[in-house]
Order: sequence, then C-alpha cells, then structure tokens
Amino acid sequence: MKKQIILVAAALLLGMTACQKEENILPINNGSDNYETALVKSVSDLIGTDWTYTYNDTLAIPGYECDSIEGLILNFSFGLSFDSSYAHLTFPENVVAMGIVETSTAGMYDLQEISQMDFAYTYDPTTHTGTLVATVYDYDGSHATYELPFEYDTTTDAITVTFSLAFEGDTENSFPFEMVFHRNV
Repeated sequence: MKKQIILVAAALLLGMTACQKEENILPINNGSDNYETALVKSVSDLIGTDWTYTYNDTLAIPGYECDSIEGLILNFSFGLSFDSSYAHLTFPENVVAMGIVETSTAGMYDLQEISQMDFAYTYDPTTHTGTLVATVYDYDGSHATYELPFEYDTTTDAITVTFSLAFEGDTENSFPFEMVFHRNV
C-alpha cells in the first residue's frame, strides 16, 4: 500500500510539472547508501561537472528586520561548472548581477550587468576543500581579489560555497551565507 501511495504521488507530481526541460539534480551514490570513496578525489574529477544551487524560501537576514520583504518568497537557481582552468558561476535570469568592467576607452570603467563570474580554483582532495579566486575591478579601476572557500561533502556529493554577506559599508555586521550546489546528472 505504501509503495502505491508513493507511486501515485510521484505520478501526480510529474503531471503537475511544466513542459520545460530541466536537468535532474540528485545526489549520486552509485546505488549505495555508503560513500566509502569520494566521487571528487582530485581536481580532474571536477573538470566537466555541472552543479546547481536552488533557493526557494523567504528572505531572512540575521540581525535585520524589514517589513517590505516579509513574506517575499525568492526562487532562483545558480549554476557552477568546472573546466580545466576555471569554475564558472552563472547567475539566474531573475537575479541581476552587476560587475565593473573596463570600457573601450582605456582607463575607463563602467558598471554593467553580468551573467557569470569566472573563478580560478584549487582543490585539496585530502581535506575535500578548495578555493574559488576571482580578480575583478574595484570602483576606482584597481584590481580586487575575492576568495570563496568551498567544501566537497563526500556523503551527499555536494559542494558548499561559503561567503560573507554585508550591506554596503557595514562589513562589521557581515554574516555567512552558504550555497549548497548539487551535481546535475
């Protein structure tokens, strides 16, 4: 009886999904509940992989209250893909990301919408940790380097990227924000 209810529920969920093709995002366990070996054992195991972070919840910022966003449900998905040199963080269509880019006039910089950021990356398979490093332009045209630590979880086959969020000019009250990326299969 329990299996029939699960199958009926699964059939109903499939019937209610949109016609848009989406990638399956599932933890990989190779048919076992036991992860004796990590799927990402070296940097080469990251190359060619694609991951997705999906956020579908209300906005909550520790230490700040704002009535205008109470009940606002956010729904977006970020992508993370690795090639041999870079990790590419792609922004969802419903999120506007801005970056400072050099214009065609040498020495001039402008704020423009960007669809992705490219990070050089390192990975240490003994600790299952790594770093994403991007060099971007600051407001005055000088280079600024951003490092984001990440950790590979061998039990869930997920990558957690942690960074600090802060309101502009209020870096003392920053708080950690984790993005857990699951492998696209």
